[in-house]
Amino acid sequence: MYSYDGQRKKFVFRQFHVEGFVNEYVEQESSADGKTLIFVTDRIENFPEGWRVRETYKIVSQHEYTEVFKVAPKEFELYSESHWKRMK
Repeated sequence: MYSYDGQRKKFVFRQFHVEGFVNEYVEQESSADGKTLIFVTDRIENFPEGWRVRETYKIVSQHEYTEVFKVAPKEFELYSESHWKRMK
């Protein structure tokens, strides 16, 4: 679920997992061309303290994008990478 936080002037992304934890991400930066969006967790519900998660979305074209999911107790490490393409 995406929303815009007018007080922070940033997009917020909430991700709900069947395992019971909820990631609340805050927009960190985007590329000058607007095709790369980076979100880092502001808080994670029901997960061990100290962990962070980063989601990066890169728009490849009108019909495809990549998603990189990294987790970190300290330094971010790749957890998964996906390539999404709309079938025409």
